[in-house]
Amino acid sequence: MKKLTNITGVILLIVAFTRCEKSNDHGPIPINSPTETPYEDLEKRIRTTYDSRAVFTWDQYLTLLHELSDKKFLVLPLNEMRKTFNNSKVVIGFRHDVDFNPFKALEMAKIEKDFGIRATYFILPTSDYYGFISRKGFVRNTGIDSLIRKIYETGAEIGIHNDLLTVMIDDGEDPFIFNQKDLAFYNSLNIPIYGSSSHGSPIAKKTVPNFQIFSEFAKQDTIHFHGSVYPIGRRSLQEYGYEYEAYFINFNKYYSDADGKWNDPHGFSGIIEKLKESKPGDRIEILTHPDWWGK
Repeated sequence: MKKLTNITGVILLIVAFTRCEKSNDHGPIPINSPTETPYEDLEKRIRTTYDSRAVFTWDQYLTLLHELSDKKFLVLPLNEMRKTFNNSKVVIGFRHDVDFNPFKALEMAKIEKDFGIRATYFILPTSDYYGFISRKGFVRNTGIDSLIRKIYETGAEIGIHNDLLTVMIDDGEDPFIFNQKDLAFYNSLNIPIYGSSSHGSPIAKKTVPNFQIFSEFAKQDTIHFHGSVYPIGRRSLQEYGYEYEAYFINFNKYYSDADGKWNDPHGFSGIIEKLKESKPGDRIEILTHPDWWGK
């Protein structure tokens, strides 16, 4: 009877411990606490809608990272690359514009971390995954803050994928005020923002590139869209709160998978070959969109 009592006591202790605690990266949490990923519903919706759009495989991405791991390359996020000059290396500015699938971006960032490679992830504030305009103003989707922080904590730089023309024209918002509030959100997360990258939105393709919202890049002071006139170039990049725009940093070669197609006649294999042929002193910006990866 004493032996049975001891066994029962052990079982009760195990059950009690299991019911009270689970472990995660931040230590024990109560079993009845909210899910570890507050963006679970958002992830399900976004992945169901967008995962199938991938055209490149993770195996191909591993091939790219293996190539970039060669000792001749110095791979950096854009804010570091733009200030780094080393004629004994091929200096790479690694950039990702996250158009519609940030969950692929998190996967990509984790793979890069395994290789010891860091990049810049530009988050699109007009995207389906980020938030929406309501009667009370702009509302961010539940859990998007946690998701962005997870990407940042891999060692990545976070930037803004600038779509301020859409904010101004489609949403009827003051682009400067919208941008101020967006930067304040990142500041609340203790995530520094240094740069922006211009988004090729439908409105931008019909008017001017989004970077022309900034005075130093604007070639005119207004744009016309569907019978209305909108001001651009009123404030500088610095006034908006940025130190650089991704298309205007110092590089002599640019490789991109925009629209799911590499800017080389031989596609992905052509880009790999160009990287192999690159020489110390080259400064290369590589742009991928996580949305197209993970087939």
